[in-house]
Amino acid sequence: MPQHTDTVGGVAAADTTTTAARPGASGASAVGSPQAALAAHGLRLEVLPTPVRPADGSDPKAADFPAQALFTRAVEKGFYEKVPDGRAMDQSLGMDADDAKRSLGVYADGDDPAAREPVGTFVDWASTLTVSPGIELPAWLISNVTVSPGHRRRGILRAMMGRSLTDAVAAGMPVAALTVSESAIYGRFGFGVCCHARRAQVRTTGHVQMRGPAATGTVTREDPREVIDQVDALQRELQLLTPGSPRRPQTHRVMWKDALASENDGKGEGSFVGLYRDAEGRARGAVVYRFKGWETEPATVRVQAFMAADPEAWRGLVRYLLDLDLIERVEFARLPDDGALEAVLENARLVTVTDHWDDLYLRILDVPACLEGRAYVSGVAGGLTLAVSDRHGFADGTWRLTVAEGRGQVERLADGAQEQADLALDVAELSGLWLGGVSAVTGVRAGTVRERTPGAAVLLDTLLSSAAPVHLLTGF
Repeated sequence: MPQHTDTVGGVAAADTTTTAARPGASGASAVGSPQAALAAHGLRLEVLPTPVRPADGSDPKAADFPAQALFTRAVEKGFYEKVPDGRAMDQSLGMDADDAKRSLGVYADGDDPAAREPVGTFVDWASTLTVSPGIELPAWLISNVTVSPGHRRRGILRAMMGRSLTDAVAAGMPVAALTVSESAIYGRFGFGVCCHARRAQVRTTGHVQMRGPAATGTVTREDPREVIDQVDALQRELQLLTPGSPRRPQTHRVMWKDALASENDGKGEGSFVGLYRDAEGRARGAVVYRFKGWETEPATVRVQAFMAADPEAWRGLVRYLLDLDLIERVEFARLPDDGALEAVLENARLVTVTDHWDDLYLRILDVPACLEGRAYVSGVAGGLTLAVSDRHGFADGTWRLTVAEGRGQVERLADGAQEQADLALDVAELSGLWLGGVSAVTGVRAGTVRERTPGAAVLLDTLLSSAAPVHLLTGF
């Protein structure tokens, strides 16, 4: 099942927060009265029970969770995807159970969730997010946000988001995260983009020359169902090293295993795994890929997942893909925005970037927990005062960040101190800057970050610089 976040395009500016909140105010007051707004349109918000697996570990049955099954149908229709049924629906409910995903649905008054689809859908769950290599923080993930076309501009998104963020704060979550289909929707709720990604393809006709030393390990072609535990372990290792990457949802393990019940009745799409082992025989990288079929010209394989625990494994897997017999093009579905693929080829023009997008959006809910929870690059030191505006109240205030010896310390300053701040910015901007994947200097140029002390933006970029590229490994 595809990973997706929103289909709420066309939400008017009037569907935004209109009630200001004092610093530290609850999300319920910060977003006005979302339940009352829904009631005025004959709507209500309900939280559905999360499906649970039976004692034998099998998938839950849609017949036992009719409301959740109808909710899933509404989500897939919202993204114009194939609606699962039968075994595929049961598997989808089982994956939701594994991740303890929570479903928030908006229903018309009088509608029974067990009998009618919701007009608004929203899924959230507790997870973790890598914020510096080797360091994770709790994170509130959000996905599957849809609003029925016939129910726009009725406060549905505002009600669902307000409830979710309020519950996240109550659960002690320092940050919320989502990916988007439309980038203009979530800034009003305090979300800012923290990294970008791209899709690319490489022409592989003939022998493609690579730069740098050859990898000393070997790559073997494997059945994904036989090596899924190794693939999953490698992904977890890489995720812990990659700022901007949460724990992968269960859906990805099932996809990498080529075991989605919705595809070929669970028999799979014919995926392969290239498993890289170093000179000592240890698995250090894996690529999951499939052939797109002889009807596709030129002959193409699509890389669904690429994971390498070290640079040598990365080069070894790239070489493996470039050398696949009979293949003239390799497509990469998701790459970091770092130019590494071009850098490793003698002829960088063999690479064509086919898409580039704003990928992960973050929303800081607890400023001290976020800024003190990440690591800072060794040798970087300094201090700044930040005036942060947050219409929802969670992060609003003036904050002093001091960095020394790889750690950050945050102090909340008294009311009125915002006039002495070095930088003034909205929480959406701070959320995007937090992990070091985007630039405050760029924000000053765009007018979204206001620099009151000359050089403060450069200093903030230096303080927040990341020891590793910020990248979302798996969508959610």
